[in-house]
Amino acid sequence: MILIADAGSTKTAWRLVNNERMLVGDFESGGLNPTVFDEETLTKNIARSSELLNHAAFIKKIFLYGAGTDEPSAKEKLQKVLGEIFDHASLEVYNDLLAAARATAGKEKGIVSIMGTGSNTCYYDGKEIVKSIGGFGYLLMDDASGNWFGKQLLRDYYFNKMPINLRREFKKSYNLNEDSLTRDLYHSPQPNTFLASFAPFMSRYYRSKYVKELLTKGFELLIGYQLSAYEQYKDVPLHFNGSIAYHFQEELLQVIQKHNLIPGKIIKNPLEELVNFHV
Repeated sequence: MILIADAGSTKTAWRLVNNERMLVGDFESGGLNPTVFDEETLTKNIARSSELLNHAAFIKKIFLYGAGTDEPSAKEKLQKVLGEIFDHASLEVYNDLLAAARATAGKEKGIVSIMGTGSNTCYYDGKEIVKSIGGFGYLLMDDASGNWFGKQLLRDYYFNKMPINLRREFKKSYNLNEDSLTRDLYHSPQPNTFLASFAPFMSRYYRSKYVKELLTKGFELLIGYQLSAYEQYKDVPLHFNGSIAYHFQEELLQVIQKHNLIPGKIIKNPLEELVNFHV
């Protein structure tokens, strides 16, 4: 049997299939970012899914895609933990950007973007990631990500750029105490995740002119900076993976079409397509 995983820092989604693509099981365990967790914690996080462990002896191949696997020592740590648990399986570990590329572009050329809490992009030649620009996180990059939109919402609220009815609802929905905000923005370990926690407000008021314009602004910025930095961006499909791209794809596609670019696949998460890619 073949096990395919989409691993993050918070949780890991696993899909177990046989050689005929028949689903054997869907499982969820703890996060498996090897730059965040030590070996003991990684082992415990996998063990959260006892049902998955029950199949360990029958799994012959594992494809795991996850955050924090670019650094060789971190990747080796995760491979060691996986090898000890799934001792009958061969292991292949890749980063989450390649997961997005294979899940959307398959074996064709394309420019691929992850748009969730953060954003990241690459040029993919149908086999591997040839070029990835940026990766400096929420301070310099992350255009049109959850944390980018969260920051814009906060700025618009405090500078009175948000319509008064939405300002009232925004205030009701979140703790906007200045001391709390300062602590979460400047003294918490993951300020990008904190900023992204405001982005769901856009879904609740999606039909408002304000939210539509904010989405357009973010997607214009993504194309104007991150995507146009690739010389091929006008010649190959633009693919997207992540909750922001998936839930707001109407506005995203409008911006792509406005610039006469080639729209590609838009998916929420890569696991289903990765099964199709590997099996």
